[in-house]
Amino acid sequence: MLQHPLIDVRRPTSPASPRSPSRSPTTQAGSLRLQKDLSELDLPASNVELRFPHGADRLSRFEVALRPDEGCYAGGNFLFEFRVPDSYPSDPPQVRALTQVFHPAIDTEGHVDMSLLGADWRPDMSIKTVIYGLHRLFLLPDSDDSLNSAAGSLMHSDRPGFNRAVEESVAQGATIAGKFYPAAHGERNLPGSNEG
Repeated sequence: MLQHPLIDVRRPTSPASPRSPSRSPTTQAGSLRLQKDLSELDLPASNVELRFPHGADRLSRFEVALRPDEGCYAGGNFLFEFRVPDSYPSDPPQVRALTQVFHPAIDTEGHVDMSLLGADWRPDMSIKTVIYGLHRLFLLPDSDDSLNSAAGSLMHSDRPGFNRAVEESVAQGATIAGKFYPAAHGERNLPGSNEG
């Protein structure tokens, strides 16, 4: 039996405890890694805000508000939901935009196309890596393999027109390619984004 002055393995644990017998070692390791990643985040407060709308005891589900200060998305406030699987860091978090945005890598349902959320993910990456990746999407949007084909097409064929459309939609809202994109003030404005 493990003996340590601060650990008594004979003591019963509560279901919410990270050492609960009902949780697998993988789940425990993932939870500890997530706690470590979140505690070590050193992000600029003017550009990034973490929110825990489901309570601080549900760390595996949180929101990130991004506020780019450069590029055509500058001045916008974009809300993303992170769902971290029990298998983290072996598997990446699931990330979905909750704020509608005219962006080649974000479709109209909030799905985000970022290689590090899929095939390029490695267990040595962290939540911070994902947040910086999202921030990079707004600083350097790319039209290759677009999830939002209207945004990708306009960006590819008319970059100045794309920039104007984005700036207008971010600041005051705009109809682009037949779809209205509300101003980017960090609201949950995608269908289903208010569901728990």
